[in-house]
This record gives sequence, structure tokens and C-alpha cells, in this order.
Amino acid sequence: MLYDFKGKEYIDAHSILWVANIGHGRKEIALSCQEQMEKLAYGSLFGGYFNEPAIKLALKLKEIAPAKLQGVFFTSGGSEAVESAIKIARQYHQRKGQLSRVKIISRRESYHGVTWGALSATGLRIYRTPFEPLVPGFLHISPPYCYRCDFGKTYPECKIECAETLEQLIRYEGPKTIAAFIGEPVMSAAGALVAPLEYWNKIQEICRNYGILLIIDEVINAFGRCGYMFASNHYKIKPDLITLAKALTGGYAPMGAVLINKEIMECFQDWMFVHGLTFGGHPVSAIAALKNIEVLEKEKLISKAKDLGKYLLEGLENLKKHKIIGDIRGIGMHTAIEYVKDKKTKEKIKTNLAAKIEESAWKKGIYLCRASIDKTYIAPPLIITKEQINKIIDVLDESIEKAVKDI
Repeated sequence: MLYDFKGKEYIDAHSILWVANIGHGRKEIALSCQEQMEKLAYGSLFGGYFNEPAIKLALKLKEIAPAKLQGVFFTSGGSEAVESAIKIARQYHQRKGQLSRVKIISRRESYHGVTWGALSATGLRIYRTPFEPLVPGFLHISPPYCYRCDFGKTYPECKIECAETLEQLIRYEGPKTIAAFIGEPVMSAAGALVAPLEYWNKIQEICRNYGILLIIDEVINAFGRCGYMFASNHYKIKPDLITLAKALTGGYAPMGAVLINKEIMECFQDWMFVHGLTFGGHPVSAIAALKNIEVLEKEKLISKAKDLGKYLLEGLENLKKHKIIGDIRGIGMHTAIEYVKDKKTKEKIKTNLAAKIEESAWKKGIYLCRASIDKTYIAPPLIITKEQINKIIDVLDESIEKAVKDI
């Protein structure tokens, strides 16, 4: 729950940008951070130095990471984690003598951050246009957007053609020019796009066949959001690198990280990674992350997210009675509604409808915090109750009904 300055109560229906997975006001985390501040408020990881909380967190992430990822590079947030992963990929190929492998492939409609390199990987025009031209060497393919398939096909008859476009682009550009492919297991900003299981099998296979590193962006997906510690587990992805942030600390302190496989780690053992961030591995943030993961495990919030996520999605499905609801999708506590002007043609809404629905919900005590033009994102903290989920759905029902009348 959140409260405004007048004391009005709100249900946080979006974990304030997919961050507050364990909820707000956790005293155990606050006290742990206070204790660390009194002990050592800051310690740099530059020049081969370390601090105890960062070491402990690195070991914990190594323990829980998918695909036995071995190394950790700490950052201050998600954009920096993506930026760092891209630089790791490029320098790795350089160290291997593959100097032409510099290009990064991502997907249209993807979101990977807003720093220069991360923004260049991001596939959403609204973020890119004001700052173009961006960094050269970034390419984009079709997303696994089943509701709006680029090829006008339906699953499974489509044979996952959107994944095949990756191989087509690699062959066109030249396999020896591609450094890495980056993608979210579940595309978040595009509206919780849950790809078919076969999609990631194909993507992995293509990357392996051409010696291309696979960067999995779990900045939003990880730490229970999709009903797994990592969404990579759902798809059985074996990444070379994983980017983390947001729910890594549950929002109690800023932090991001890149998890790295053994081969890449070994490549850098006798050579410096020419990159660094002043607050990467901040001891207070590391303590917050450790306590956050402890809460997730102790309270079994990840399995709860999987179960309650099904309840949430079933409840949202009832909203399809409204004429402006085109699609409802998601996995775990990661769901979205897409609005349309016409259900049959899937014609897009051109007015800022989602913002009006969010404003109406806000007045009724539901905090959604991230409206696009045509999508509402519902991603509450994993500690949410069924009663609170019911209220979120009821308020959305009323707010959508009001919006329909105003169109």
C-alpha cells in the first residue's frame, strides 16, 4: 500500500515500475542497510579492490543464476547493466581476435534502457527518435508479438517465423560481424509479450551456430516477476550474459548487475575489462539485495507469484467484455491489457486512452504508474492478496467502462 500526503490509501498495482517485488516498508532491509552504513557506507570495486557485501552478493547470485553463470559485474541500474553487457561482448570478441564482431541485434518494440548504447538496442521509436542518430552497429528484427504478427500469421502455424528473421539478418550482415543478440524473455514495455517456448529454443540455436553471444535482459523479468527467480528458467535459456536491476534490491537501493559465463570470465582473467562505475557494487545496495533475495526465498514469494499470477490473469480475462479490449496477456505477476479501436481489425487506439484509464483508477485508489497510449500494465508486488487483486480488477473494470463512454 502507498499513501499520499493527505493520507489517502492506494494499492500499488505496478510495483512502481516492476521494482517493489517484496513490497514497501520492509524494516528488516532498512535495519540491515543502516547497520552497513554505520560499518562502511562506501567501498569502491576499482583497481582490484572489493567490499564484503559485494562479494557475498556476487556469490549468492552465482548460486541462484541459471546456466551456472560464474561472474558478476555490478552497476548502478538497468541501463548501465545493458551498457556494460554490450561492452563486455565487444571486448570479449576483441580479445578472441574477432575484431569485426561489433554489431548488436535486438528486437523492435524492445526496451533495454536509455543510456546511449542501451537506447540504441531499444526498439521503441518513442524513446529513440528525439536522440537520433544513435550508436552505429545496432540492428533490429521482428518481435514475438503474436497479437500483431509482422507476418500476418497465427501460432503455431507460423512456425515461429519471427525467430527465423534473426538468422536471415545474420546471413545478410555477415555472421562474423555480429557480437551479440539481446532480448527480454518476456518483453515488458511492449506489454508483457510472452513468446512461445519454441521461440527461445530457436534463438539460442541460431546464436550458438554462428558464435554469437546471447545476452538475456532480466532487468524486469527476474526475482519472481514472471513466477521464476529468472524468466530464463521458464524458457530453459542458457545465456552467456544476464542483465539485472530493479527488483534485485526490491527498490530499497539503486543497483544493477551483469552475470557472466565461465568462458567470458576466463577471457578477462589476464586482461582488464576497460570499464567501471563509481557506485557499482555499493556495499549498502549489496546488503539491500542480499536481504531482498532472502525475503523472496524465506517467504516463498516466487511460487506465490506463479500461483497468484494465474488468478490475476483469469480475473483480467473477464475485462474482455469491453469493446476496447484487444488482448490480455502475461505470465506470473507480469501482465498487460492492450486497447484497440476495433476488435475485429485490431485498429490501434490513437488517443491517450490508457492515461485516462490510469487517472480514473488513481482516483479510486489504484496506482498503475505507467500508462502508454494503448496499454495498461498490471504488475503488483508479489505479496499482493486475492482481495487486493479483486479490487484492482474491479477498479479497472469501472475505469475502462468510463473510458468507453467518453470515446
